[in-house]
Amino acid sequence: MLVRMYETLFITRPETDADVVEKLHQRLLKAMEQLGGVELKLADWGKRKLAYEIARTKKGNYWYFGYIAAPTYVHEVERQLQISTDVIRYQTVRLSELAQLTDFDVEAEKKRVEGLTPEREEDEEEQYLRRPMDDYRGRRDDDMDDMSVEDMV
Repeated sequence: MLVRMYETLFITRPETDADVVEKLHQRLLKAMEQLGGVELKLADWGKRKLAYEIARTKKGNYWYFGYIAAPTYVHEVERQLQISTDVIRYQTVRLSELAQLTDFDVEAEKKRVEGLTPEREEDEEEQYLRRPMDDYRGRRDDDMDDMSVEDMV
C-alpha cells in the first residue's frame, strides 16, 4: 500500500478537556487500523493566544498529530476534526511523496518528530496569575517602607 507522511495541527477551544481530545484520538486510531498507517506522535503544545479571534475565542489549545498513512486516511482525519465542536481550526501538511510503508524507517521518524515538537508552553495568563506579590525589583511592600527615594531609583 502506498502511503505518505503527514502532520496535522489542530486547535481546540481553551476549555476543552484532555478527555475529549483523547476520545477524538481514539476515533482517529480506530480509522487508522482500518485504513492502514502508523501514528508517529500526538502532542499537546499547550494553550496559546490565537493570532486573531476565532468564533469569539482569543486562545486555544494547540495539538500536533504526526502519522504515516494512505491519502484516504487524511480525508477521514479532517472529517473527524470538522465534525468535532471542540476543534476550531486544523491544517494538514504532506511531508513526503508516495512510497511503500516498508520504505519508511518508523523509529527514526518518531525520533525526528520528537525533536521537532516543542515542549508544552504555559499560558502567559497563568504565569501572570502565579507571579509573586513582589514589586518589579523583587522587593516586598513592607521592605519599601524602610527605603528612601534614592534607593528606589
